[in-house]
Amino acid sequence: MSVKHFHHMALIVPDIPVQKTFYEDFGLIGEEKNNQAIMRCIGRDQDQIILTEGPERKLHHISYGSDLNGIASIENNIDRSELATQIDSPKETPYDGIWFKDFEGDVYNVNTSESAPSKGGRQPTINHEAFQANGPGHYDRVNQKGSIAYDTQPEPHRLGHMVEFTTDLEKKITFYTDVMGLKLTDTSEGLIAFLRPPGGGDHHTVAILQSDNTGFHHASFEVDSIDHVGLGGQGMLEKGYRNGWGLGRHALGSNFFWYIRDPHDGLCEYFADIDYISDDEAWTPRDWPLDVGFYLWGPNPPEEFGMNYEGTKKTTKPKATGKGARV
Repeated sequence: MSVKHFHHMALIVPDIPVQKTFYEDFGLIGEEKNNQAIMRCIGRDQDQIILTEGPERKLHHISYGSDLNGIASIENNIDRSELATQIDSPKETPYDGIWFKDFEGDVYNVNTSESAPSKGGRQPTINHEAFQANGPGHYDRVNQKGSIAYDTQPEPHRLGHMVEFTTDLEKKITFYTDVMGLKLTDTSEGLIAFLRPPGGGDHHTVAILQSDNTGFHHASFEVDSIDHVGLGGQGMLEKGYRNGWGLGRHALGSNFFWYIRDPHDGLCEYFADIDYISDDEAWTPRDWPLDVGFYLWGPNPPEEFGMNYEGTKKTTKPKATGKGARV
């Protein structure tokens, strides 16, 4: 038994209203409560990002959901491990379950919850008239417009995953697999690892990047399609936010992406069409070269994309070129 789903994440930021406005512009809805801001997706009854005030931006905690048996199993794992220590729950959080720190001091919660259903979006099926696609020499959609309305406002459906920095990639992988019960999906040359809860789900709910310090890299929200990824990113640039990286398609995970830099130097990603693993036994983790590990196509990532803005601000430089990579 282990964790079952990614529930939410929490950030400490110096200016809650500014960060809240950013996420609202991104497509979330926010509520101020107990000196915090609670961000949710439209039509989804589940906290996704919690903002707490502090002097510097940093990760506050990461939360997963499970059941009572899963929580008891994780408690046993913590007792047997040197990589985690159980702690009291923070006063400012309403979540039950267990709270613990890993070997780097990052804080985690596993609560009793089910993943709330999202509003849902596009569900492509073969011969579905609404989503027929034309390809070279084969035209299913004729005499009708294919693109969506230019004024479409993308709405994120759920927090799909997050990426954090670690000072020891191998130990962090062991923490996630041995203590929390996650499955290793893929790695890339000692720089990045992707993990997921067992039992069926996205390619990853967390990825970890090797760095000289711990820290938060980005949160990623699922939208309907590549059109919504493109419209979302374009809309954020038109609102004056900084481009983080995009539009492109990842090779590991296969999702389309567009990252936007938030006011506190974090990143927030629109994504669509991520790989789904329904059978843990059917997937074998592989270690991929870096020129595959970051992206399949898109603009070259800016140097600051891999920068850890917490601590000493060391930079992780992806060597991906985006040319000739096929996964």
